[in-house]
Amino acid sequence: MIRTHILDCHAPRSEADALNRESGRVYTDTLVWHYRIYRRTDHWLSQGAAEKLNDSLSPTTLHAHSRDAAQQAFYKACKTAKATRAEGGKYPHKRKFYRTTIWKATGIRLTDGRLLLARARGREPIAVVIPSDLATLPKMAFVEMRLVYDQIAMRHRWHLVVDDGMEVPLRTEGQTLAADLGEIHPAAVANEQGDVVIFTARDLRALNQYRNKRLASLQTRQSRLTKRSRRWKKMQRRKAYLLARNNRQRRDIEHKVTRAITNHAKAEGAKRLVVGDIRDIGNGKRLNTNAQQKVSGWSHGRQIAFLVYKLAAEGIVLERQSEAYSSKTCPVCGRHNTPKGRNYRCARCGFVGHRDAVGAVNQESQAVHGAFGHVQVGSVKYRRAFMRRSSPDTGHVAREVHPADGSREAAGL
Repeated sequence: MIRTHILDCHAPRSEADALNRESGRVYTDTLVWHYRIYRRTDHWLSQGAAEKLNDSLSPTTLHAHSRDAAQQAFYKACKTAKATRAEGGKYPHKRKFYRTTIWKATGIRLTDGRLLLARARGREPIAVVIPSDLATLPKMAFVEMRLVYDQIAMRHRWHLVVDDGMEVPLRTEGQTLAADLGEIHPAAVANEQGDVVIFTARDLRALNQYRNKRLASLQTRQSRLTKRSRRWKKMQRRKAYLLARNNRQRRDIEHKVTRAITNHAKAEGAKRLVVGDIRDIGNGKRLNTNAQQKVSGWSHGRQIAFLVYKLAAEGIVLERQSEAYSSKTCPVCGRHNTPKGRNYRCARCGFVGHRDAVGAVNQESQAVHGAFGHVQVGSVKYRRAFMRRSSPDTGHVAREVHPADGSREAAGL
């Protein structure tokens, strides 16, 4: 299984900054020459040609494959922009003065409990001491190393991607659980008997509201300043700090919530967890300002991504299904009602229940029996994923482990 281990970086700040500054320069050179050749010839420069051109123009202090990673990042961004063009995706056009430096497996050596990260020929490698439990792994287990700057702690950290080669077999026996994801309550999970557990984390919604309110205030103050002035740059740094701190707090809560859901699925003996497909929940819909802000701040994609690997580590598979009318259909008589508030009331049969519980039970019925109405709402319990603290800052774990993904952000379990 592939996981990312986050370690403290003890290298001098000047050395770490120089590495990321060089990665930013390589990325920027690739971007600049790509657009220059496009303007002159009206043809796109291929990725292979761009790498050869950039290699011949200027030497670098990075390992050859670290330089390739910085160059390839530009074309990966172009590929993503092309795929999301219809949704407003834009091609990369901004220069980067700093960028995360990446070492591929070919630039990593293991010796005496340390990882040696290669640099350009003639330069000494960077030595990184790793924990004893990782030092026993073979060299082939170390897939990638990244030097990431933490804007909250204002220091660099190592992101070590490790593949331990262990695969957990999927369960073939057990029941099916269904989860109704929500913006107020992260998830309501129902089993085949109709019992529902609602996982609460209102702190997550409070952090979203605080971020929006504080960001609006800072942007209003910044709009009165001269662009790129000293005070304007100071306000820009405050915005970056606010967003980075808020993102880390929300990510920490999301990890705790998804861990609680995974533990519940394991205790229930589940072989699969079915969730509603809400990837297009806000696309093409006319929502008011408040509703649109809530939907845009709802990080359901990241929560599902956390659930996928946490459940896979327990042998449980996560599946998606359509959630159309699951929160509006009465589980008793099948009538469609528009719920108001957190309670669901049926105008035909008089059924009254929790709105999220109704959605979870209907999804359970659809997942197991193929239609609504076969599973009724049983007991409904609330469960806190974590204990609240007096301070909204959830802190930072010195050493964290989470699965490797596209962003490989620091996140605690």
